[in-house]
Amino acid sequence: MFCALPALAQRIDENAYAVAEDAFGTRVGNEGLGLYSSRDARGFDPSQAGNVRLEGLYFDQQGAFGGRLNRSTTMHVGISAQSYPLPAPTGIADLSLVLPGNEHILSFQITHQDHGGANQHSIDISTPLSPTLGLVGGVVFSPNTNEWGGRNYNAATGWLLRWRPNDNFELIPFGNYNKVIEQWVQPQIFTAGNFLPPAFHRRRFFGQTWANRQADDFTYGIIARGNPTPHWRLQAGLFRSDDQRPVSHAIFYRNTQADGTANLDILASPRGRSDSMSGEVRASGVYTAGDYRHTVHFTLRGRNIERLFGGASSASFGPAVIGIYQPQVEPTYTFGPRDKDVVRQLTPGATYFGQWAGVGEFSIGLQKAFYRRRFGRETVSPLTTTSRPWLYNGTISVTPTPRLALYGSYTRGLEEFGTAPDNAVNRGAPMPADITEQFDAGLRYRVLNNLRFMVGLFEVRKPYFDRDLVNVYGRVGNRSHKGIETSLTGQLAPGLSLVAGAVLLKARVTGPNVASGQIGKVPTGVPASVYTANLQYGPAAWKGFSVDAQFKRSAAEYVNRTNTFSIPASATIDLGTRYIFKAFGANASIRFQVLNVTAAYAWKLEPASGSLYPTGMRRYYLRLAADL
Repeated sequence: MFCALPALAQRIDENAYAVAEDAFGTRVGNEGLGLYSSRDARGFDPSQAGNVRLEGLYFDQQGAFGGRLNRSTTMHVGISAQSYPLPAPTGIADLSLVLPGNEHILSFQITHQDHGGANQHSIDISTPLSPTLGLVGGVVFSPNTNEWGGRNYNAATGWLLRWRPNDNFELIPFGNYNKVIEQWVQPQIFTAGNFLPPAFHRRRFFGQTWANRQADDFTYGIIARGNPTPHWRLQAGLFRSDDQRPVSHAIFYRNTQADGTANLDILASPRGRSDSMSGEVRASGVYTAGDYRHTVHFTLRGRNIERLFGGASSASFGPAVIGIYQPQVEPTYTFGPRDKDVVRQLTPGATYFGQWAGVGEFSIGLQKAFYRRRFGRETVSPLTTTSRPWLYNGTISVTPTPRLALYGSYTRGLEEFGTAPDNAVNRGAPMPADITEQFDAGLRYRVLNNLRFMVGLFEVRKPYFDRDLVNVYGRVGNRSHKGIETSLTGQLAPGLSLVAGAVLLKARVTGPNVASGQIGKVPTGVPASVYTANLQYGPAAWKGFSVDAQFKRSAAEYVNRTNTFSIPASATIDLGTRYIFKAFGANASIRFQVLNVTAAYAWKLEPASGSLYPTGMRRYYLRLAADL
């Protein structure tokens, strides 16, 4: 049955501390906490692995899906991922929608961040149109100057209907449009040797205003959920996600010397697009007999992706200096033929969950993937590859005491591995799909009634892709990520919330290229450890006022494939405050943060291309929200 829910479109209570169940990654509105995100978990990309879910249903995301409808994103790894039927290795990113409740709410929100890309002016509504129909919608305009000085103008709108004719059925159609009006491109820096680029003023734009990016992103779909019988639940979701790019550029500072001198090249790409239709149909049956509960899921997932890309043209502008703006005249580019990539995949599967109250549970799942890819130039016959592997997973957990749960799992998946970066000879070329594996084991323990501790061991095995000695991006070996991840979350005292976690990661590469010394045994861009600690204090006596602090530290990570040069460890501290109050009969909140309080100067790596960029300097963030 579906119960009457409170209004979920309120903006004043967007607080990641309030909803975080663990430290593995939670985002609510503009606020995020934790070790992982939808693009980074255990050193891999969950989105690339096909592990994005929208309201629990399979979703292949290509275009931006903004905060007008995407209320929150929660990362699930270890024991928290075991409740999801038929996962794939890496971790699950579950996106939840903003849903209308039974109240009329008009929300205003203004955010400002100096040089940080978080300026937003938005209006949202949530209203019941009838006893069975509700509406959520909103518009936002974001005139940003990024932390590295570039301009980024975006606008977005999203609308959703929720129809519940009775307690056993609901239908949710929605649509979201995001417009990148103008986005200046951040330069990519490549050093000439085993050294970091010299420090420069991080808010100084040194790209080219004409070398920008534009995009039109569409996400729309429909979700249907119902209980036709007391024992069976049906769910279906069909989603369209498009990323259309009328123009895009990449700026390269190649052969950068220790004094900051470099060679400037700018790559321009003609019109391209990535369009995806995806979805899932699921039938779930639940039967209970005494202390035993049996659940079966029958699913059918599918996706159809078409990508048009390539044909880029490059221009060289000679000597330049990083951090110094040197305006250049836009050249006349001559574009070549584009490439077309079409992927179709259909995956039926079934899962059984068995639960024994007070003792434990286990599951077993089986899938058959029907995968087909056609890749080639627009005007020539494409190369077709197919794969039909069996995929399977199993989980087990036991609860020797009401406070303690022990778990283990194994997952086998079929995964794509992105495309070659812009600085590779085969830029944009899709990498072949292949088999991946994941092992999990650990425990969850309730230290106190409001304090939870989790620790897990994991190993993820996947192919390894990198640029070879002639700069062709492709498979150069296999990689495994073995690690320990921990989480401690909950209430330390009345009004004092803690979200803390750590991951210790041993990433290794094997294969002939490692044995010959062409590449090192550690993949680039993967820190050996990440620590995070987040505290919020706001006792009831403070009447809506709270303070918070966030700390995150990442260990050193290798820059080059031969493991002879690394980026030093880095750490950031953010401090903030929040005040929820009433003004003129409306509920309102003010959120203020100082980000990177110590103004730490650190470098980060984009692993696929090997380019470097500095982290942002000290920034100030202010958000004012009101629900009328």
